[in-house]
Amino acid sequence: MYMIIRTGGHQEKVSVGEQITVDRLKQEPGEEVRFVPLMVHKDDGSIVTDHAELEKDAAVVGKVVQHFKGEKLEVFNYRQKTGYRKHAGHRQPLTLVEIAELRYGTTVERADEKQAAEEAQRVSQELQRQAQAEDEKEAPKKVTPKKKTPAKTTATKSAAAKKPSAKKPAAKKTAPKKQA
Repeated sequence: MYMIIRTGGHQEKVSVGEQITVDRLKQEPGEEVRFVPLMVHKDDGSIVTDHAELEKDAAVVGKVVQHFKGEKLEVFNYRQKTGYRKHAGHRQPLTLVEIAELRYGTTVERADEKQAAEEAQRVSQELQRQAQAEDEKEAPKKVTPKKKTPAKTTATKSAAAKKPSAKKPAAKKTAPKKQA
């Protein structure tokens, strides 16, 4: 399931466990922040966009990770023939938010549950790989007989096989200069 939220005049597509960058929020790092989604895309493929239903039943809960400044932007104003020049820089204050859970009605997706499921899947794959590696070690190795290479035959090139070289055109002769 994923949801689309609006924050700071921007819209963001979020799912559980993601970290998103939004405009500076008032909450301090470690505090919880809630967003009202604009759209919900459920796992069964259905989409909900009814504003009244979303405001009543849906919520996106995140945790403020940190506040920081964005990359520096150079602002340069110039007007020709007047000597007008202004140079300034700007760094947008931003907040990093980690999405902890998505709620819609009775359905709740939490980041810690998702991480636990991913970890369990990773562990099971690792165990399968180890079992497969042990099976390969225990299996008898197949011995393939070496192939004999055929003896080399020397082929003599016949003189007729050579192509004659192409003839070059004759060089142009320049006429002697007339003397007056």
